[in-house]
This record gives sequence, C-alpha cells and structure tokens, in this order.
Amino acid sequence: MDFTRCLTTILSVSLIINLQGCSGDSDDGPNPKYSTGLGDTTAVTTYNYDEVTPENIVFKDELSSNVAPPAGLEDLSFLDTTGQKVALKDLLGKKNVVLIFTQGFYGTLCPYCTTQTARLVANYEKFQELDTEILVVYPGEKSHLEEFIQAATKTEKNQVETVPFPLLLDEDLVAVDFFDIRSQSAHPSTYVIDKQGNVLLAYVGKDHTNDRPSVNRILESLKTEN
Repeated sequence: MDFTRCLTTILSVSLIINLQGCSGDSDDGPNPKYSTGLGDTTAVTTYNYDEVTPENIVFKDELSSNVAPPAGLEDLSFLDTTGQKVALKDLLGKKNVVLIFTQGFYGTLCPYCTTQTARLVANYEKFQELDTEILVVYPGEKSHLEEFIQAATKTEKNQVETVPFPLLLDEDLVAVDFFDIRSQSAHPSTYVIDKQGNVLLAYVGKDHTNDRPSVNRILESLKTEN
C-alpha cells in the first residue's frame, strides 16, 4: 500500500482530545558542527494547554530567519510511514522544499504542532502552485506517529482530511542533532529551501507554542524567490 493510500485509511480523532500539557525546553548539549544559540540549555518548561484550541492559535506573519543552517542539507534523510528512506537530495533540484520539525511526543501531543500541520494540509494546493513539497518531520519513536497523524488530519472546521505530503520520522534524532535543535525532542523549526538548495527562511522557535511562521509567511518567502 503506498503512502497516500495508507494515510487515507486512518480515522481522524479530535485535535484536542487528551491534549493536556506539553513538555518544553531542555537541551541535551551543543552540536559541535552548529549552534542555534537559542534559549536556556538547562531549564525545563511545562506548558498547560487545557484551554488551547486550534481556533485561538495564531502563528506569526512577521518574522525573519533567526538561524543560519549548517552546510550539508542535501545529505539529510528520513523514514516515511512505510519505513522507506526519503532523501532530501532526491527532491532538491526538482522542487522547493518546506522542511518542518515538530516537537515530538513527551506524554502527550502538542496542539500547536498538530494545528500547524493541519493548516499546511488545508493550504497544500497553494504550495503545489509554487512547485513546492512539504516535509513534516516527527522526531522520536514511530509508536506515536499514527496518533499525531490522526490529530493533525482533523481540521479546525471539524472535517476529516488526509495528509497529502510526507510525514517523516527522525527516529534517532540524527537530523535534530544536525540542526542542533534538541529540546527534549526538538524545538519546532521551519526551513524553506529553494530548488538550488538555498535556504530562504530558517526559523527555530524559542518555545513550543506559537513561535513559528504562519502559512502566509512561508508562502511569502517562496513567492519572493519565484
């Protein structure tokens, strides 16, 4: 069964069911290749998301790159939901790429991550028009990926959607360490890369809430290039 058909068989559940609390910022140490220099590397923050709903989440339209990603992006690879390898170099040169790292799972799913993914799903046609593929990376164990997919495919209008782009695993946090974005699992991060491998936007969230570029901001970075 191919990736798309596999996702279509997954029944969606409410985005906010059992989404209580989402662990925050700690760092397992700097990457000698690259450092974001963001935040306290020792503190742990626990967020209370009892009253968070997709409708009241607002991501940022006004932001600029806050990191300079390391060289060697083309060598990154991930696993899709069928266990097949997905290499970034197979896309670069053919399409623009929006590479997004979610927080991962620590006791529950982060509603900001699932809402971010749902909004990308809802706007996927706009990215296709700009010859762009979206890759959403889930750092951590595969056992929680299906739960994440189920939550992310429930739109804010309570309609069931399928995910038209790859949801990928960074199971051993290799890519997370490459970017030096560990925070228990990962800081939510967005990298917009053009066909030539140039990074148009690189943004690492300082926390696990709404410190992320909006869909409009990501599209704006692609339109400026095109």
